[in-house]
Amino acid sequence: MKVVKTVDAQGLILCQDITKIVKGSFKGALFSRGHQVKAEDIPVLLSLGKEHLFLKSEESDLIHENEAADFLYHLIAGDFMRPTSISEGKIEVVAEVDGLLKVNQDLLFKLNSIGKIAVATLKSNQRIKAGQKLAGTRIIPLEIEPETLLQAEELLGGAALLSLIPFKSVVAGIVTTGSEVFNGLIADSFTPVVKGKLAQYPPCTIDFHKIVNDDPNMITAAIEEMLLAGADLVFCTGGMSVDPDDRTPLAIKQTGAKIISHGTPVLPGSMLLLAYLNGKTIVGLPGGVMFSERTVFDLLLPRIIAQDNITKSEINALGYGGYL
Repeated sequence: MKVVKTVDAQGLILCQDITKIVKGSFKGALFSRGHQVKAEDIPVLLSLGKEHLFLKSEESDLIHENEAADFLYHLIAGDFMRPTSISEGKIEVVAEVDGLLKVNQDLLFKLNSIGKIAVATLKSNQRIKAGQKLAGTRIIPLEIEPETLLQAEELLGGAALLSLIPFKSVVAGIVTTGSEVFNGLIADSFTPVVKGKLAQYPPCTIDFHKIVNDDPNMITAAIEEMLLAGADLVFCTGGMSVDPDDRTPLAIKQTGAKIISHGTPVLPGSMLLLAYLNGKTIVGLPGGVMFSERTVFDLLLPRIIAQDNITKSEINALGYGGYL
């Protein structure tokens, strides 16, 4: 790079965006790369603190920040994503569909550890809406060695750093447990809470609902009936604590489902049960879901709706940040 004094820059072509920042109202490129400096631009550039400007050297084989940003975008972005325009050396990744975001955190850490490269993403396993920005990337210097970008390409090896699982239509059923509700002694206040949370995911329809008592065989029969009728997801409300009358875990086990976890290191909602049966999901919801605004159910629901298999180790990892 060559450096010239701004006062001597009339007629030169900018090889970088020049940013203007006004606190609380504006941040953006006042002059874009490729702009030819005019006499009237010089006092403006000086007012931005730009006493010197960069001029590209013909001998340089370095990659400009804009080209590097475009290269990095194509390394990290997956299907159902599009780029923004490049501004001030930065490019962002935008979702084209509603879905579940997955971020390979190990690869992200390694990529940012190369040096001179910055990639920032949203957190993994969260619900995304079409048009939402997922990540941004740029290089730190104005130009970068090709070898550094090739190192990044080799690191990823074609693996997806960002992926988006589109939400597809799923059918849900709700089994409301509890003799007190079954016998009409109290109103069912749990089901409306679950319906409210599922309503935030339009691809999910609730086609089945049944109120049963605490007989595990009756609960099991209700679950099996819904799965046989076409439910992809079955949510059982209540009966998840250690009380002798709480038999929902036994009822779910009796279906033959593989129980991934009964209990989570998240508060509230620690008694949640997650199970899979023939590619379908069964969830036992503890009373905390009815009482608390945010529980482990809210953390897992985007993945449940996306039918993304959740492992025991992933549930164990929720303890970090799981005190809600």
